[in-house]
Amino acid sequence: MDALNNEHRGLLLKRWAWILLFTSLILSCRKEAEKPLPYAGFRPLGNDAVMQDTSLWGELNVHDPAIIKDGQWYYVFSTDASLGNLHPLGIQIRRSKDLVTWEYRGAAFKDFEKDCAEPIAWSGLDPKKKEGLWAPDIIKEGNRYRLYFSASSFGSVDSCIGLAEAKNIEGPYTYKGMVVKSRSGDGGPNTIDPALTSGADGKLYMAYGSFFGGIYIAELDRKTGFIKNNSEKPVKIAGGSHSAVEGAAIIYVKETDYYYLFVSYGSLSSNYNVRVARSKNITGPYLDARGHDMNELPKRGDEETGVKLLGGWDFSISASAGGYKAPGHNSVFQEDGEYFMVHHVRSYRLPDYWFYMNVRSFFINSFGWPVVMPHRYYGKKAGAAGSVSSVSIEGEYAFIEHGSDSNRYAHQSRIIKLQGGSISGFEVPGTYHIYDKRRVKFDIEGKIYDGLWLEQYDWEHDAWVTAFSAASEDGFCVWGTLLADSVSNNSDI
Repeated sequence: MDALNNEHRGLLLKRWAWILLFTSLILSCRKEAEKPLPYAGFRPLGNDAVMQDTSLWGELNVHDPAIIKDGQWYYVFSTDASLGNLHPLGIQIRRSKDLVTWEYRGAAFKDFEKDCAEPIAWSGLDPKKKEGLWAPDIIKEGNRYRLYFSASSFGSVDSCIGLAEAKNIEGPYTYKGMVVKSRSGDGGPNTIDPALTSGADGKLYMAYGSFFGGIYIAELDRKTGFIKNNSEKPVKIAGGSHSAVEGAAIIYVKETDYYYLFVSYGSLSSNYNVRVARSKNITGPYLDARGHDMNELPKRGDEETGVKLLGGWDFSISASAGGYKAPGHNSVFQEDGEYFMVHHVRSYRLPDYWFYMNVRSFFINSFGWPVVMPHRYYGKKAGAAGSVSSVSIEGEYAFIEHGSDSNRYAHQSRIIKLQGGSISGFEVPGTYHIYDKRRVKFDIEGKIYDGLWLEQYDWEHDAWVTAFSAASEDGFCVWGTLLADSVSNNSDI
């Protein structure tokens, strides 16, 4: 009997040992799964199988992103677009804790066709053809989240901007009505691409519009979320006469006391590019670095209107490498004194359905203009970018001049060298000097550029490199990234 009891006791101990081992393995796997993959969100592109699984999307299939911080999470709301339209219609939602690793969370509306019946009917959308909503923006008023969205079909002015509300940022959202609407032939702006911003006066404004009629701005009623005074005409702040401008975003910068108007020029899958102008008043006029009014775009054209911050680029020394095209329709926000831009982009290497999101740091230079960093953000802010003394700006760089054109093909880089305050690689040698730790001034072929340099993650070469972004007083922007092969102090970075 004792032998049987001992055998039984032994079997129980073995069973408990296996249970404990199995539990520990599960917990270990769970902990491992909770850890973000190294450089998550910077995966190699081109694997169509990733597109078939929404849990793998991350920053993929993001078009026209709008960003908001809610508690510990950053949320991005974006257009209903993806390869095969596998997602439910009704505005895509993603979230992230670090602006790097993004998780697709589903649609804002529980039943898109039922909930958005009025804007669907007004704009003539056909949900059976997977025609969904476009270009949202999101704000929080009190304890409610307000989602503004566009309903339109490509190339049509039969459009509207709808408003929906929810108590939870991930929804489901309840449709409240059309904020503005437009019809072909009515002579007004195309009512798409809402962009919300608070003025220094505490009032809430919405910019909107596109190629058809230009970009306009109107005050909203904070209590209702709708236009405050429908008897007042909205103010035109950019474009008109079928000028290729859309995707407005406005941010107020206290340090300069300017409102900055960001817009996208061109065609969304070929020569899209991001431009900026500024004004002391939220309703304009918005002027570029040469003093040109954004309302003069139809008369002056792309090259003479707006400060071009980024367009198609290729840092590869080989022209056959491809590069990235059509960055645009950005959202901007400030956090802890630093600024961020969120936009979509495509690749010259891949079909146009490979669109995805980039998050970038940007800063205001001594001339009062934004300079957008060359590489995507990966958790290293300028205020915590490592010891300046341990990292040198010296070395060989791939250098990009963004120019002022709406470029269909990538602007190619050239090699320049920074050493001992001198710049080589141009016909006339230039100079540079560092000030205020992270600030840098360049004298390149007789033109002064001012900007910022810091360590950034070059995800294509899996290396931390020194990179800089700068702009001239007359609004020409340049980028530089240290050639990965010349990085010698990664351990310090």
